[in-house]
Amino acid sequence: MIARTCARTVVVLGLALPAGTAAQQAPPLEIGGLLSVGARAHADSAIGAEGFRLFESRFKLTGRLGLVFDYRFTVRYDAPSDALRIHDAAVTMPLIPQFELSFGMLKPYFSYEASLERGDITFLERSQAVIALRPDRQIGVQAGGQALDGRFTYGAGLYNGNGRAVANDGDNYMFAGRVQYNSIGTIAFYDELVVQAGASLGYSTDTSAPLGTGIVTGDPEAAPRITSDFAGNRLFWGADVQVSYHNLTLTGEYLRADFDLDAPLGGGGPDETEASGGYVQFGYRPWGLFEGVVRYDGFQPALGADRKFMVFGLNMYPDNYAKFGLQYASALDDSPHAPTLSDGQFIFLAQVDF
Repeated sequence: MIARTCARTVVVLGLALPAGTAAQQAPPLEIGGLLSVGARAHADSAIGAEGFRLFESRFKLTGRLGLVFDYRFTVRYDAPSDALRIHDAAVTMPLIPQFELSFGMLKPYFSYEASLERGDITFLERSQAVIALRPDRQIGVQAGGQALDGRFTYGAGLYNGNGRAVANDGDNYMFAGRVQYNSIGTIAFYDELVVQAGASLGYSTDTSAPLGTGIVTGDPEAAPRITSDFAGNRLFWGADVQVSYHNLTLTGEYLRADFDLDAPLGGGGPDETEASGGYVQFGYRPWGLFEGVVRYDGFQPALGADRKFMVFGLNMYPDNYAKFGLQYASALDDSPHAPTLSDGQFIFLAQVDF
């Protein structure tokens, strides 16, 4: 009896130990989120009412399944439609430390500012050109990684090309890719001169694809067909550079998209058009607590006048999770309002990102 009991104990321990070891090695489920609230005031009634706002609300789950897959799932509250929407739903296979393969609903490799997480961007919204020209979340497959001890990063992907729609709008696909070089690699604090440069490229053939907000005039009703239901070919590309030294940072990015339409805009005009723009931003962040920043933000839409703004910001970071910000925008050369900017616009922001 004693021998039989000992034998059973050995078998149970032999089966339990590998499972326990695997459970200890597997990273725990990580729960995170982003909540941005505040107030917006402006003199232009055409861009909506003033008042308190829920700017952004997201809930995300990340973790690992077994030894093969990492996963990311994000749900976002869409205030205009008062509904929850899937924002990210992807699995990643980290094949080697320098290379990984991802499938699902993904953020394409394109643009420096677009590649930043929403909680890490300097102002409440990204620049006009990035909002208008970047490809939004797409369903597809992509691969990327790092080399040269983290100084060189790269990524490319193949996507349906029509946003979050589950089905492709035709038999065509969208390609997007990006490369970036940093003179010292990825570190938390820069105590010396750091130069970073990147380039992005994308191409797509579409029959019914949504384009970015403000691609036409800033008012989607002015040309709804190209804004929400584009048919034709589009080539989009960009370049960016950032120079940092201690508490000072200078960043610039330029983006351009060329459109070859199957039908002219609004039933008339040229079959080919383009949109372009970018920003130059200077920031100073002493002690890591406060940040003062000024940005020139310009965009030339496919139709309509240039939109040029100076944007001023003051941010405070009391810890690794919280952010308080003040933002003021001023139009140049009597520029019309943009989807996210207007003359005399003032924004207060309180944000928690975890």
